[in-house]
Amino acid sequence: MKMDQAGQAESAAPDTALFDYLPTAADYDKARTRFSLRTRHGLTGGLWLPALFGAAIITTRTLSWHFGTARTIGVSVVGVIALFYVRQRVRRNRTRTQYEEHAALGRCRTTLTADGLTTTGSSGENSGTTSWNTYPWWFETPDLFVLTGSAEYFFVVPKRGARSPEDLVRARALFAQHLRRV
Repeated sequence: MKMDQAGQAESAAPDTALFDYLPTAADYDKARTRFSLRTRHGLTGGLWLPALFGAAIITTRTLSWHFGTARTIGVSVVGVIALFYVRQRVRRNRTRTQYEEHAALGRCRTTLTADGLTTTGSSGENSGTTSWNTYPWWFETPDLFVLTGSAEYFFVVPKRGARSPEDLVRARALFAQHLRRV
């Protein structure tokens, strides 16, 4: 049986969805942005910033007694801005690294089954199987299915790679059965 015939037979199984795609950096950027701005887990991950502001105010108040108000406020403002900048850069770099690891496989073929997902690179040699336990959450955008466990790690499956509309339906059913939607 040829690879295309095997893929069609695999895609026809009722509990299997097949995606064949080339990963892009834009997919991972969209996933990170969507997670950070539109999910409860992404938004609550940002709650430490208000706590940081509270700590900065207390620290500023305390230090201003010893070093003067203007100097302390200036240092605090610069520190908070630097923290925002560094945090965003770290997230962007982690997402870019994930994309590069995925893109190194070349054209990807991801098969979703009741046991988990298997991704194989274009050479057929680079293959990895992951159980559903690795990703506790999933969400969907108009273009992507995204599996995640935190703001630090994503597995992106572009919908453009679905072999048929039925694969999209099967993927949603598998995700709903094994993962929590966020």
